[in-house]
Amino acid sequence: MADDHEAPEPEHEDDAPRLSFVADALRAPAVGKRHDVPLRALTATFVDPELEREFQLDHHPQIRRFTSLSVTVSLVAFLAYGLHDALVIPSVLGRALVIRYGVFVPFAAFIIPFVFRNRSPRLHQPAMLAFGLAVNVVVLWIGAISPPAGFFIYTGYAVVFVTLGGFIARMGVAWQLAYTAISVALYHVFDQLLAHQIPTVRLSITMTLVTLGGIGAIAAYQLEAQARRAFLQRRIIRDQMDDLDAERRVADSLLRNVLPETIAKRLKVSDEAIADGHREATVLFSDIVGFTELSAKLSPAELVGHLDDIFSRFDDIAGALKLEKIKTIGDAYMVVGGVPVRREDHAAAVCEMALRMQEAIAKMPPVAGTTLSVRIGVHSGPVVAGVIGKKKFIYDVWGDTVNTASRMESHGVPGEIQVSERVQELVRDQFVLEERGMIEVKGKGQLRTFLLRGRSVDGT
Repeated sequence: MADDHEAPEPEHEDDAPRLSFVADALRAPAVGKRHDVPLRALTATFVDPELEREFQLDHHPQIRRFTSLSVTVSLVAFLAYGLHDALVIPSVLGRALVIRYGVFVPFAAFIIPFVFRNRSPRLHQPAMLAFGLAVNVVVLWIGAISPPAGFFIYTGYAVVFVTLGGFIARMGVAWQLAYTAISVALYHVFDQLLAHQIPTVRLSITMTLVTLGGIGAIAAYQLEAQARRAFLQRRIIRDQMDDLDAERRVADSLLRNVLPETIAKRLKVSDEAIADGHREATVLFSDIVGFTELSAKLSPAELVGHLDDIFSRFDDIAGALKLEKIKTIGDAYMVVGGVPVRREDHAAAVCEMALRMQEAIAKMPPVAGTTLSVRIGVHSGPVVAGVIGKKKFIYDVWGDTVNTASRMESHGVPGEIQVSERVQELVRDQFVLEERGMIEVKGKGQLRTFLLRGRSVDGT
């Protein structure tokens, strides 16, 4: 391991456990799925029955709002046409009013609540068909009992209603065709029973009903196809938003995996440089004793696997103690307490981590016949912390405290935890420390150091 930890450039910004996480991120769903969904040629409905059911559930509330308005307006207008009856067919006005109000009003009293309260997509089309047929029964019946002028006017209304079925009642293609066919049949029934028109008139009106009913079916087809295309567009947008949310969550997780959460939040809302001064923090450096020599005996996969195992254990300890892992450099591991969130027990928490790191290494089996141990150095003092890099972010700490902590490790004893006098002053009531004495430290001269032996019992 290198002796100097002053502003090192990390070989890796994170360790092996993150590789699987990055792989998962790369496998995240792509934004903008295609929805090439076929429609039936005759009815403009989805070939996929599940998709059609989903469409109906999504579309029905919109149709219900539309038809609630259109049917209400149509009912009011239709019932108000009693005045029209008085002007056009005064000779049969009494019978016409009985038909218009006596036959249709009871049906209207039923259909209005049904239109407003019906929440079943399956019942909408039958209800609209019943509504349209009730209207045409009235106008065809009145036309059949009217003189010739009234006959043509009222059968003309029936033709208009057949044409507008797809617009006013939003009937589907099949229901619109059924509406047209039944209206033609009703016309012939009323004509045979009451009107007795000549064959040419009967044929002309029949052809008109069929032709304009077909136009209504074409309009219904276009409306149905357009509604389903809009539904697919909404699905695409919804899927894209879901995918964007998923990728945003992955990006946020990756960012939090590289940076402390508080720093990640600041970085997302501001592009200003992040650099904070901390008057008191504790820095830990560790080095796996003999790992450089051991690496010559291991394959690359074995080497990474063992480092993955070791650093994963260290990560778990740091997470449990709410300490901030800064980086790994080769087989060196750096962690800090009291940064970026201030805490009074930063030195005690880092010393506890050092002891747990020792215990974790002691529980590991030998590697290639070598029993592993860790050399650890700890120092407390002021630091500067911030984010560096534009393409690859890294949260780092700098200052004399960092350099001294590095010297505590590099000038330490294999398998031991060496701490500075400042750390000893902060934790002597909580941990057992043994004075090592004055040692010559590169760039620092003579420093008084201590070896951390364990935890105090009852503060003694």
